[in-house]
Amino acid sequence: MSTRRNIKYHYLKTKIALNDTVQRILDINRKRRFFGEDPAKKAALNEELKVLNAVAENQAIRLKTFEVRMNRENAA
Repeated sequence: MSTRRNIKYHYLKTKIALNDTVQRILDINRKRRFFGEDPAKKAALNEELKVLNAVAENQAIRLKTFEVRMNRENAA
C-alpha cells in the first residue's frame, strides 16, 4: 500500500472510531437523565464518560495529525 493510501486508510478508520466514541458519549449523557439520584450508577457513568472523553480527545488529535500529513503530501 502506498504511503498516501496508508494515511488515508488510517484517517478513515480513526474518523469512524471517533464518531463511534462520540455516539457512546451521547448515549451516556442520555442515560444520566434516567438515573437521576442513584449515586452508584451515576458514578459508574461518570467514570465511563471520563474515559471516553480521553479516548475521543486522543482520536481527535490523531485525526488532526493525519489531516496535516495528507495536506503535506498533496502539496508535494
